[in-house]
Amino acid sequence: MQVSLSKGSLLDRIALRWHSDAAEQEEPLDFFSDLKSAQKVLIAPNDRVGGLFLGAPIYKLIRQAYPQAHIALLVDESKAAIAKQIPFVDEVVTAALDKSLWTGEFRKSRNDLKHLAFDLLFCLGGDCSFRLAILCKDSGAKLRVGFAREGIAPFNIEIIGKNPEDYEVQQYLSMLRTIGLDGGDAELHWALAQDKAEQVRTRFLDEDNAKSPIIGIDLVRGEGKGLAKGQFDGIVGRVIERGAKALLFFSLAQKKTVNYLKETYGNGVILFEQNDLLASAALLESCQALIACNTDLLHLAISLQVPVVAIFAEKSARWIETGNPAVGIAEVRDPRAATVGQIIDGLDMCITGKVSA
Repeated sequence: MQVSLSKGSLLDRIALRWHSDAAEQEEPLDFFSDLKSAQKVLIAPNDRVGGLFLGAPIYKLIRQAYPQAHIALLVDESKAAIAKQIPFVDEVVTAALDKSLWTGEFRKSRNDLKHLAFDLLFCLGGDCSFRLAILCKDSGAKLRVGFAREGIAPFNIEIIGKNPEDYEVQQYLSMLRTIGLDGGDAELHWALAQDKAEQVRTRFLDEDNAKSPIIGIDLVRGEGKGLAKGQFDGIVGRVIERGAKALLFFSLAQKKTVNYLKETYGNGVILFEQNDLLASAALLESCQALIACNTDLLHLAISLQVPVVAIFAEKSARWIETGNPAVGIAEVRDPRAATVGQIIDGLDMCITGKVSA
C-alpha cells in the first residue's frame, strides 16, 4: 500500500509520462535572491497520516522567516476546515489529492495552483504521496523545495534526508536548516477558536455527559490494520468500569462494531461519526485522554495537548517525539495482538504518569 502511495499507480505514472512530454521549460533560478525575496509562499504538508499536524511548528518558523509574505497551506478538501484553525498561515488552498492524475479534478487542481503564481513552495515529508509530489512539481512555483525522491524530480531544490526513521518534525527542521531558515522559535501550543469549539460540544455532549470523565476511543484504523471488535469491547468495558464514558470516533466502515458497542454499553458510550476533523478536535478537548492507532486523530490530539495512548505497528519514534510524558505507547507487530491490559496501562501512564498495579 505504501509503495503505491509513494510511487504512484500505473495509471498515475502513465498520465505523468504523457504530461512530461509537454512540460514547459523552466526559467533560470537565482536561488539566494529568489529565496530571500519570496512574497507568496505555499506549504504542502506531508499527506500521510498526521502530516498536517506534525508540520505546524514548521509553519510557525516559515512565518517568522517571511513575516510580510502571503503564506498558504495546501491540503485535501477533507482537512480544509481544521487547517483554517492553524495559526501562521493566511490562506488554505485545497486540491484533489484523492483523485488520479488523469482525472479532470486533479488537472483542475494543478491549473488552479499555476494561476495562484507562488514564488516559493515547501513540500514536507520524504514519502508524501506520488500525487502530492507531482502536484508540487506542476504547481508553477518558481522555487520548489522538498526531499529528493527516487524516480521523479518534482523539486528544483532537493534536500537529501539523513535518516527517514528520524522524528518527522526533526526531518522538516533539517530541510529548513539546509537552506538557512531554521532560526526562530518552533515551540507551539495550538488551540481551537473556543466559540466554535463550544458550539460543537453543546451539540454532541449533553449535561449528563459533560459531568462524567470522557475517554476518546478512535475506531478508525489509519494506514494499517486497526484494533478488532473484541479489543474495543474490552477497552470500552474497562473505561466504563473506571466511571468514565467512552466517546467513540468512527467512520462508516466501523458501523457494525459501533452498533454492537452501543447495544452492549448503552449510555456508557457516546457516538461521533468522524467526518469533520474540526468537530473531532472540539470533542477531543473535552476528553481526559484518547486511545488510537496511528491516525490523523492521534496526531491532532497530541497537537492539542490531549494525553493519548498510541498503538503502533511500526517504530513510533518517527511519529511521536521521544520523552513526551502525555503519550503512552504500545508498539506491537500487529495491533490486534495488543492486550486490553497493555492499553489500559498506557491510559493510566499518559493521564497520571503511573502504571496501574
